[in-house]
Amino acid sequence: MSSGLGASMGMATDVSKLIGALYDSACGAGDWPQLDSAGLSGQQWQELLPHLQRALFLQQRLREAQLASHCALAALDAMGAAVLVLDANLGLRFATPAGHALHAAQLAHAAPPALVRAVRLVIASAGCAAQCQSLRLARQQQAPLALTVTALGACQPPCALLIARDPTQASTSVPALRQLFDLTQAEAQVGKALAQGATIEEIAARGGISVNTVKTHLHHTYLKTDTRRQGELIALIHGATAHLAILDA
Repeated sequence: MSSGLGASMGMATDVSKLIGALYDSACGAGDWPQLDSAGLSGQQWQELLPHLQRALFLQQRLREAQLASHCALAALDAMGAAVLVLDANLGLRFATPAGHALHAAQLAHAAPPALVRAVRLVIASAGCAAQCQSLRLARQQQAPLALTVTALGACQPPCALLIARDPTQASTSVPALRQLFDLTQAEAQVGKALAQGATIEEIAARGGISVNTVKTHLHHTYLKTDTRRQGELIALIHGATAHLAILDA
């Protein structure tokens, strides 16, 4: 009888240690009162366990949500654009770091009337055929930003998604062009220069090579990208690498 009682007490001690570990994991050291496992009865352990399980579940869900949020922000930053979510009064509901900077510098005090109209128009159209508005935002001593405004679905209050890009920012990456189309370093550099608006003569002068050498690189690039004209090649490059601005090299 005494041996059975000793075994039960030992099992209770093991269970109390397990639940104590769950408590520490769920609540975090220093965040909640320390659990005095020696002072809890079996009935108290039974009452405590479901709450600990629920705390662990919520903690896991919170960690997953935080990871998803972190990944989303990292992806937006990698696209090289400022992203903001604005309500109909241009109140800021969400922004990436670049979006916060843009809002503080140009939108917080006096938003341009054209932007106000665009935001309200896309919000008003959210219930039917959603519209997308494009406009430019003037900057002092810099080229205007290109803005795209579209409705943000399933959002209360209704909001608009604003994406701002600097058109002058490089939008091609030599390493990416080499990897995507199996180009040589020289071919990728010619493709990048063309995509940024340079002529064949300008590319030759900048690189210290002949025009014929540039044309040879361009011909090889046509073959590897299955294109035939400069315009077709430039469109392909922009479409394939526009989201890799911060990876430019």
